[in-house]
Amino acid sequence: MTPKQARLTVLIIFGLFIFWRLCYPPVVNVDKWNTAIGISIELIGGIVLLGLLSFLQNVHRLWFYFQTTVLLRNEEIRLSIAYLYRIKVDDKYLLVKNTRRELFQPVGGVYKTLPGSEKIFRELDIRPDRHINTELGIAKGDLRVHVPGKHVLEFLDWFDSKQDRETSPWREFCEELLTTGILNHTKAFRYIDYHFRGTIRTPIIELDTGGKGMFQFDIFDLEINDEQRPVLEALLAEGDKPDYIWASSYLIDRLGHDEGTRTRVYEIAKHTKWAHNMKWSKG
Repeated sequence: MTPKQARLTVLIIFGLFIFWRLCYPPVVNVDKWNTAIGISIELIGGIVLLGLLSFLQNVHRLWFYFQTTVLLRNEEIRLSIAYLYRIKVDDKYLLVKNTRRELFQPVGGVYKTLPGSEKIFRELDIRPDRHINTELGIAKGDLRVHVPGKHVLEFLDWFDSKQDRETSPWREFCEELLTTGILNHTKAFRYIDYHFRGTIRTPIIELDTGGKGMFQFDIFDLEINDEQRPVLEALLAEGDKPDYIWASSYLIDRLGHDEGTRTRVYEIAKHTKWAHNMKWSKG
């Protein structure tokens, strides 16, 4: 049951109870004043119960709940929800170049919506982000959206329900490694195995483009089988290329900066570090 459904259920139950109390008072011939006082007390109890219900449902995210439903209630917040792969061979991680910026990052990308998501978008007054250009034009169906603060929790609950949205991380793996030819042994990667390692969510932050936003990433570890390992080891042996690199933990944690030589070897995107350490950080 979603928080919205839970609140509605409580309101219906108390509404029916008060209606029953009006029609069938507990004491015959009781005066109207005492009846009104009794109903008022019960109504206050219902409101308190509703508040307690909201508290218990959001006890693990109280500050976030207060931010979105009170402080930023009427402000739009840009949400981006994506998945990333950690692909590790011999203590090096495979990173690919961002198609829009000169940054290297893990394989992955934003989830897509599916037909049927239009209903929740209308109900929560969600606006798709139409400012991301791709080789095929403006990105469509991406879970980069603008959500009113008061609806952020409901939107995230909808995402967690997995209804009417992409659930498999296969598409971006295929697009970024197989379609591009980085992994040209497609037979070895006709299927892949992966482990879900967790979710990283940033706080609500000020965006460089203006306004407030939040990023969420599901992190997966590629489970490399015996057929795939030689292919990836050969790719590692070829060294870095313009479209991809192999980065150590040291370079990822420093976003490509080598403190020994005091040079920036690569430009590595911040969320690469978050995925590597499984936690958000400002730097």
